Amino acid sequence: MTDEQLAILKSFGFCMEQGQVKHLKLGIVTDSKEFAGFSSAEELRAHVKALLRNQCQWKRGKETQGN
Repeated sequence: MTDEQLAILKSFGFCMEQGQVKHLKLGIVTDSKEFAGFSSAEELRAHVKALLRNQCQWKRGKETQGN
């Protein structure tokens, strides 16, 4: 993973630990390989935004079902 890719992930609240990319606040843990294959910074940003959006929607749905 490049320094630019790591900087993009960090700007969205992710951190790297033992080969995994983690977003501790949202509970996302995934292999760093998922983020390493993007050819441009914009593609990576779009993927990260979609991942965060999906996680937030899933959490919102889960909270709604619990009430």
